[in-house]
Amino acid sequence: MSDIRPQYIKIKGNGKYVTGNTEIRCSIPIVKEMFKQASVGACCSKAEFSKISFMSDIPKNIEEEVTKEFNLSFVDNEEAFVIDIDGDINIYSRSDRGLFYGCITLLQMMKDQYLDRMLAFDYPSCPERGVKVYLPSERNIEYFKQFVDMICYFKYNTIMIEVGGAMEYKRHPEINSGWIEYCKEMSEYSGKTTKIQDHTYKWYKNSIHVENGEGSFLSQSRVRELVEYCRERMLEVIPEVPSLSHCDYLLLNHREIAERQNDPYPDTYCPSNPKSYALLFDILDEVIEVFKPSVINIGHDEYYSIGICENCKDRKAEDIFAEDIRKIHDYLSKRGIRTMIWGDKLLKDVYVKDAGPFGGAEIKMYHPAWHINDGEYVGMIPATYKAIDLIPADVKILHWNWGLGEKLEDQFLERGMEITYGNFEGYEFPGWSEHIQKGIKGAIISNWSTLNEIILQRNGILFGIAYAYFMFWNDKYNDSMFQEVRDRVLSELFNYKYGNILDLDMTEDRKEQVEFIEFLHATDYNVAYKSFVDGVFTESDIYTIGQYVIRYDDGTKAVVPIVYGENISSRDVSWDRKRSEFEPVYKIDRHLAEVSMTTLPVKMGEDTYYRFICRNPYPKKRIDTISIECDESKKCNIYLKSIKYL
Repeated sequence: MSDIRPQYIKIKGNGKYVTGNTEIRCSIPIVKEMFKQASVGACCSKAEFSKISFMSDIPKNIEEEVTKEFNLSFVDNEEAFVIDIDGDINIYSRSDRGLFYGCITLLQMMKDQYLDRMLAFDYPSCPERGVKVYLPSERNIEYFKQFVDMICYFKYNTIMIEVGGAMEYKRHPEINSGWIEYCKEMSEYSGKTTKIQDHTYKWYKNSIHVENGEGSFLSQSRVRELVEYCRERMLEVIPEVPSLSHCDYLLLNHREIAERQNDPYPDTYCPSNPKSYALLFDILDEVIEVFKPSVINIGHDEYYSIGICENCKDRKAEDIFAEDIRKIHDYLSKRGIRTMIWGDKLLKDVYVKDAGPFGGAEIKMYHPAWHINDGEYVGMIPATYKAIDLIPADVKILHWNWGLGEKLEDQFLERGMEITYGNFEGYEFPGWSEHIQKGIKGAIISNWSTLNEIILQRNGILFGIAYAYFMFWNDKYNDSMFQEVRDRVLSELFNYKYGNILDLDMTEDRKEQVEFIEFLHATDYNVAYKSFVDGVFTESDIYTIGQYVIRYDDGTKAVVPIVYGENISSRDVSWDRKRSEFEPVYKIDRHLAEVSMTTLPVKMGEDTYYRFICRNPYPKKRIDTISIECDESKKCNIYLKSIKYL
């Protein structure tokens, strides 16, 4: 059963059951579909609710009841909802999105179709709650939909999808063919992209997003289908179309418009060349036709190749940057679309420890990249921060440098700019409530890798999504709540993964008709945590440390791989959160977040063990023995505390 509850809830007494006989009165198609997916039974012998009514308003008498019952001033939030369960079930909200969240909450609170009589009230602490992802490959379409369902479960309202070269372009098929060849080359081995970016050339380069579409592209009809799936679930869909910087996908077969002509893998177009905009606007037109968005993120982060070509070299960097944004902004504005950008190049005095000035500051380049202490000085990137006063004030800012200075956002706020945090990691973020009170709109969590469950888990994205929920939907959240929220997140993700299995009776003795096997285990193997982004992939020879060998009484054998970071981790993992010595953020042991969902970390004395459930490959066969085979090259131990069968 879910650990998620509304902020304000009062149980009034015994309730009834929701069954297939319960009428769902709602004009929102996805709501009825959700009750079907919840496998609500056709009937039962106990008292049933006759109907669930979704009301597109919150009447005055309901407001007054909430105010009186919870001793608070009613928060008039468009996404707020009230659940009133007495003789029947009524859900109230001023918006379809609020009714949708009321439905999700009702299903979360339902146990074996049963609901108590109650009054509940909830609302988010910020209006923008999102996740940024790449487009999936064709083989990951179904998981994309599962992922969308998951972020809806945690009541997110925005999904940002990087398009890049991963969507079909009918006017420019050469972009797609170039993208496939480029990704194939960059995926030759794990880390090749990092070598290209940081160690090969004597100028700074953008990160390389070869995981977008897994190096392929989707048809426009398929992308349109995914967008519609998101919108049906009340998500605002923001396409990200990298422009100016991160434009390798545009330039692979259009090197004539590259700013740096001697770059074999150019990533920045020339903003003084009209052909750059002819191509970009063609691409934007196709994206607009497919997504029909109200906002487009045009990128503009990590802009390094500035004023290189003959047409740009005598222009001021801030003028180049601002003029490019204005051109794209005006083009989108005429189509009724708002512009969003990553905000780093508008910020002054941003400094990264051991790497030097960053963002919109003047940056000395070193080779290898960012090696200011031991590298070779190779040139200067001019400052762009003055562009902050040269661009339209209605440009939305994704502020992803929050971890480098708590007051950096003030440069945007004092100019009346609208800010949403990007690359958000709520478990490391200090002073959330205070920042929201300053006028920040919310936050977007970013995954810069393949859209599949294991990568999202190991990159800590799933942990971050669940953790941020407890920040986004609790206006009393504060830094002292970390341990409580951490433990709820670990439990909630494990419950989300294994669902009803956890309610079933597991035993150590049963050997026949075993559907699932639960291992409680740990290891003394330890590998430094690594994020699998920008062409860095998981490598089985590093992380596979052994296997469970299941032998059946008929001689059949099956194996379950034991994979560090996926279904097991170190027994000495840290559960603490500490304030960073160098930045205004907290730091956690990422190994704990890395295994959350597939496993449930369990503190046992000074050690941590991990509950992991797998499906028995041969449930109709009788299990004889289960043994451990360690990879001797890893020189590690696997500690098995218990095995249970279902």
